[in-house]
Amino acid sequence: MRTPATVVLIHGWLGFRKILWRDYFKGVRPLLEEMELRVIVPGLSWGGGIVKRSGQLGSQLADESGPLHLIAHSMGGLDARRYITHLGGHDKVASLTTLATPHRGSSAADHVLTGHSPFRCMPGVHDLTADATMRLNAATPNHPDVIYRSYSAARPVAEQPWPVRRYGRIIEQAEGANDSQVATASAEWGEHVARLHADHFELIGLNLWLNPFAKRAGFDHLSLYRAIGEWALSGTGQATASRMLQSRHGKYL
Repeated sequence: MRTPATVVLIHGWLGFRKILWRDYFKGVRPLLEEMELRVIVPGLSWGGGIVKRSGQLGSQLADESGPLHLIAHSMGGLDARRYITHLGGHDKVASLTTLATPHRGSSAADHVLTGHSPFRCMPGVHDLTADATMRLNAATPNHPDVIYRSYSAARPVAEQPWPVRRYGRIIEQAEGANDSQVATASAEWGEHVARLHADHFELIGLNLWLNPFAKRAGFDHLSLYRAIGEWALSGTGQATASRMLQSRHGKYL
């Protein structure tokens, strides 16, 4: 019997599995389960650094045989890359799809560390600077047996939520188009699938647009995850998983 495709949803730096009734990935798990995909949602350290979080990811996936299709938002993509390359994740991961992950850092993180923001006390923000991600990238090459895919996102600063708009301005001046947290150029990694018209938070179904005097076009985040799920179930996604099983876990076929 063929092993069913499994999707792993990996949250970002200040993310969570679930708080009360709110899932970090709003409505995504039931959507993917309706597509007959098995879904795992690990819980990683809130505000933690990449080394700690990637280790937690490895521990929570230790009993999984794969094939796994990882979908990671924001910093979760860096955690996933380190897990794949350094912690044996390549033995069970067929693909990694990152959503607005700061693969080359974020000017917002550099800005936070030069000021008096309370966020500077959190280990994770130190891992999100341009210099820190440059070191990570040099030490963490893509594994040749894993498919890496990415989506970037951007909205004009005027369409970004006002609580985070100042970060959008900072990133725009230093790096260009962005989603208020991550520049599109930083988010592109492996096969760049598309640039989405969304802010950083809309990608997980969180609408922070609080301006009652202006409207903006919405973003259907579930259509994004449906497309990723369809890819995992497609010929390409299934062939990748099959090759992984044949080369690494032939005994399960």
